[in-house]
Amino acid sequence: MKLVSLLPSATEIIARLGQEESLIGVSHECDFPESVTSLPNLTSSSIDTKSSSPNIHRSVMEVMKSAISVYDLDIELLKSLQPDFIITQDLCDVCAVSFDQVEKACQEVLDTDARIISLKPKLFGDIWDDIQNVADHLSASDQGRKFREEAKKRIDSVKSRLQNMTRPKILTIEWIDPIYIGGMWLPEMIDIVGGEVCFAESGEKAPVVSREDLGKIEPDIAVVKPCGYKLDQTLKELELLKQQLPIWEKPPRIYLVDGNSYFNRPGPRILDSLEILAYCTHPDLFPEFGARYKKDFTELGSCLQLN
Repeated sequence: MKLVSLLPSATEIIARLGQEESLIGVSHECDFPESVTSLPNLTSSSIDTKSSSPNIHRSVMEVMKSAISVYDLDIELLKSLQPDFIITQDLCDVCAVSFDQVEKACQEVLDTDARIISLKPKLFGDIWDDIQNVADHLSASDQGRKFREEAKKRIDSVKSRLQNMTRPKILTIEWIDPIYIGGMWLPEMIDIVGGEVCFAESGEKAPVVSREDLGKIEPDIAVVKPCGYKLDQTLKELELLKQQLPIWEKPPRIYLVDGNSYFNRPGPRILDSLEILAYCTHPDLFPEFGARYKKDFTELGSCLQLN
């Protein structure tokens, strides 16, 4: 069995199900587990992902208006690999190569009856369903069920410590300029850790929120985890973040998190993301999570001077 993964979360799912040895190609963004980085890359980006958040946003909007894909798919490499399964997504054309590109490539260049497994999670539970769906296709149903059981235990472990706790307002920032608020599965995660959601709705895309509207709320906690940004890239945009956020009467505790690895990848590490969020919300209740993920986030505290 030969597998191709065209998005990072799918690669992580395959590895978690014990099927990594079947991987023969991945996307250029697949970086976990580290062993997959030596595999051939089937995709590339048409924009400079190392640029600033406003420049990246502007480039993406220009590309989308031109009806051109943000990502290129190496058709010749795909043809040479002749995979049995291609795992992709049908959720966001900004996050990965589009489903239409993959479907067209299969019809035009593949000699085998390659099957496409498309992931489209919108809600927290959809992630577990997608993992089980992949497991069933790859004859790894037992591994899928075992992972679902592990997920339930870890979620229940978080919930069990939150009896009679206050519900702080949690603001999750998905992009810095413009400000996008974490949507889709993020509101459910906030609810699980005992928080109150700001702006976003479960299953809906990330809304854009103005500085003026941000100033109308008083969040207790702000978690900044730009999609695709590692922690060091977010730290470089700290001054821009200060400009984008209002001056709240009572500044929230602000955490910067590796948004490339956590929260924005709907795969196995979404459980790690939940534990990071639990720590940010109730650090006294979940000190072990703060220690476990200390390299992946930093706390700015409530003393950050915004302007």
